Parts: sequence; structure tokens; C-alpha cells
Amino acid sequence: MEIRKYFALFRHWLWLIVVCAVVAGTVAFFYSRAQPKLYRATGKFQLVVATADGNSLYVGQIVAENLVQDYLQLIPTREVAEAALIELEKIYPGMAENGWDAEAILKSISVSSPLDSQIIVISAVDVNPTRAADIANTVGRVFAERQEQIQGQNYDSVIAILDAQIAADEADLAIINEQLEAFDATLTQTEQLEFDRLDRQRQLLQNSINNSAAQRLDEQRVRASTINRFISADKAVGPENEFSPNTSTNTILAFIVGAMLAIGVVALIDYLDDTVKSADEILASTGLSTLASISFIKGDSPADRLITHVQPRSPISEAFRVLRTNLSFAAIDTGLKSVLVTSSTPSEGKSTSSANIATAMAQTGYTVALVDADLRRPTQHKVFQLSNNHGLTTALLDAETPVSEHLQTTMIPGLKLLASGPLPPNPAELLNSQRMSDVIESLQKTVDVVIIDTPPVLTVADAAILAPKVSGCVLVAQLGKTRQDMLHEAADRLRTSGATVFGLVLNRTNSGRHKYYEYYNEQYYTGDYTSKPATNSVGGGIFARLRSSGD
Repeated sequence: MEIRKYFALFRHWLWLIVVCAVVAGTVAFFYSRAQPKLYRATGKFQLVVATADGNSLYVGQIVAENLVQDYLQLIPTREVAEAALIELEKIYPGMAENGWDAEAILKSISVSSPLDSQIIVISAVDVNPTRAADIANTVGRVFAERQEQIQGQNYDSVIAILDAQIAADEADLAIINEQLEAFDATLTQTEQLEFDRLDRQRQLLQNSINNSAAQRLDEQRVRASTINRFISADKAVGPENEFSPNTSTNTILAFIVGAMLAIGVVALIDYLDDTVKSADEILASTGLSTLASISFIKGDSPADRLITHVQPRSPISEAFRVLRTNLSFAAIDTGLKSVLVTSSTPSEGKSTSSANIATAMAQTGYTVALVDADLRRPTQHKVFQLSNNHGLTTALLDAETPVSEHLQTTMIPGLKLLASGPLPPNPAELLNSQRMSDVIESLQKTVDVVIIDTPPVLTVADAAILAPKVSGCVLVAQLGKTRQDMLHEAADRLRTSGATVFGLVLNRTNSGRHKYYEYYNEQYYTGDYTSKPATNSVGGGIFARLRSSGD
């Protein structure tokens, strides 16, 4: 039952869901089309960890994993972005003047690494696909150079000292070589001594140069074996297609989100709405069964809403005939002599229902008296277009004249109207009088059925006063307007007064949403019944009632 309820709710609000979905999708489509196209270029860099001799493979793996996490934090830093911008200015002159700074570089890049991997992925986003690739590659290259510089600082200082020493020794060696070349082939003893001294000095310098070069080579070897390298594994290239905005995806997602939001709003409305929505809810809250579901009756004047007379073959008129039959079944033990029609609050269609119930009963051949006991806002004389100069109030005050003298003949054969008459200042006192009981009893002896239209139960006490004086009561509720708590209170008030409540009439329902009307609209009224003339005979009425009861 809950599934059917929510399905009916969804079908009822389908227009809103579709509108919200279409609006959201349309807005997302045009908004996405208006956004600039962005391209994402991705470069892959590999971290090569320098493992010292004696370190196990496991230790190296742990070191690599820790370094990857450190690099993920160190790459998107201001220092790297500023250095990258300097290099990018060489490729794209004027980038800084066009609004590019370190913050813009950081916003355009993203850094990630696959799980359990020494690969670091640097992506850059830009409106220019080629520049996006250059940004990603430049950031990676600058970071690699900075890391190599930081890690090799100690080694570089030693190598620089050795280079300076080698350069000084080579300069001295060059001078000595020049001096040695200046000696003649034949040397004096003094010259020979000087030549030998210079030659020994040359050998010492050459040995010093060789030792410094060997030490420098060792330093370079140690440096290369202890520095972690960050090398390009797959250079970023300019993509051919933009990655944003994804117009189709955004439109579909917006369409779905719009529909979901509309469904949420509908669910909230349904949750907050405590009005009557179905016969099942009425039965659960009040214990009253629904005698009939009446669709909305169109009409500019009260007389137009007497649909059982104006359109006797319409589905709504047939619904009133089903209501007539159900009332007969409800009072099968005691007999249906009098029915009080009321509602919980005003403007729920009780007066229109009273007039059409009385008309439907009169059409079976019964004699019916319709009593307008609403002595505050009478309506029945407008429905039947009769005078309201005399009626119930004059009958109550004139005990000498038979009640039948105050009845007015209507355009419906067998139906007479006891209008409200002049409005009194004390309606409740008049209705609670013994004279009112006598009027009802007299009417029940005069006609077959008495239909009494009363004010709403929760508005005044009139209905509760009259309810015990009749065979039973009918509550009229309007779909989507009558609150469940008020309907429950109205039913309890009638029961407390000692009245018999036959059931409830669900008024102003949507014929497209109820199976009752679907049956009559699609099946019943396509048969021969619509072509048969109405009959006012008692036999014809009984036959119509039996046929209605079978539906």
C-alpha cells in the first residue's frame, strides 16, 4: 500500500519533478558552454633512490616510500613555483605581466602518486594546452634541480676546493715547465742544481694534481651514489581535447540533481501535509469507510453544481448513485429514514453533496425532503433557485400549520425543499428544541427519506445537536484540504453525541488518480448504460441501485 501511495504521489507531482530537472539541466548546459575550455597536461616523474652499500632492499623501499610522501608536499611550494615561473618566462615572455605569479602556478598544478609506487604525477591545467604541458614539465625539472642542489651541497663545496687546488697547482706547474724549457741542453753545475730543483718541484705539483683529481673523482662518485634523483619518465604533452567543462556530464548530473531535489521537496511537502489524501488514511485515522469519491463539480453558480440533475449521465452523477446505494446498505437494519450531511470545517462541499444525494434518491422514485438546517449560511434555496422567505424557521415557530405546508416543490420530481427560512439569532436553541424533533418526525412520516444539510461540526454545535435525531450521519471531506486531525475530531464529536456515522464522502477528488473513476470513465460508461434513458419509477430506481451496488 505504501508503494502505491508513493507512486501516486510521484505521478501527481511528476510535472514539478520534470520542470525542476529540465530547468537544472538547461542552466547547467548553458553555464558549462559559457565557461572557458581548460586543458590538463600530465607528466610522470620517477624517484630513483640512492641506496648506500649494505642497506637492504626493504630499507630502501621504506626510504623510497617516505621520500615520495615528502616530495608530494615539497613540489607544490612557493619556492618551486617562483623558480618555475622564471623558467617559463623564457618560453612565454610576459607571463608575469599577464597575471601569472607563484599562486597562479600552484593553483594550476596538482601532484599525486599511485599507491606503493615511486612514480610522481604532476598535472597542470591551463586554457592553452601547450603551456599546460610546459608548466608540468618545468615544475618537475626545477624541483629535480633544486633537490639535487640541496642534497649535493656538502660534496659540491669539497669538489670546488679540490678544483681550486688543481687549478692553482696547474698554474704553478705551467710556470715551472716554462722555466725548465728555458735551460739549454748544456748546463753548468749551478744550472744543473737549479734544473733538478725545478724538476722535483714539477713532480711534486704533478703528484698533487693527480691526488686532487683522484680525490675529486671519489667525491663525485660518492655524491652520485648518495643523491636521490628525480627524473622525467614521461614528459607532459599538450592534450588535444579539453577536460573541462564537460557539458554533457554536467547537464546529466544537473538533470538528476534537479529531479532529486524536486523529489525531496515533494517528500517534504507530503510529510508536512496532514490533509486527507486517500480513503485508506481516513479509515486508519477515523475508522470510517469511504462511501463514495466525488470529483470536482464545475459551475459558476450553486444551481450549476446540481450535477445529478444537470448531467445525470456523468461519472460524478453515477458516483452519487453509488453513494445512494451505499447509504441504503449502511441502514439496512434500521431503515434509511433520515440522513444528516455535515463536514468538519466550512467550504468542503457538504451543501452540494446534500442536494445531489437528495436528487439521486428522488430519481429512484422515492419522495425526498431536503432540509436546509444551516441557519447561519443557508445555500439550498440558491441551488434550487427558490425563495427563502419561509422554511425551517417558520415551521419551528408555527406549530399550528403542518410542516408539509412549508415545503417547496423543486424541479426534481419527488424532491421537496424545506429551506432555512429567515435567519434566527439563536440557531442552536431552535435546533435543540422539542419542536425540531417534531418537525423531523413529521417529515419522516410525510416522505420516504429526509436529507438534512447542517453547518460544519467543528464550527458550531448545530450538527452535533441534530445528529442523534436522525438515522445516521455522513461526513463530507475535501481531498487535500480537510486535515486529518479535524476529521477525526468531527467523527468523535458526532459519535459522542450518540449519532450513528454511516461513513464519509471524499469530495473534489481527481478523477485521473482514483481507480473508481478510471473504471467508470474507461469501462462502465462505454457500455449501453449511457444510452438508456433515466427512469423515475420505483422499480427503475431499485434496478439502478442494484446495478450500482454491483459496481
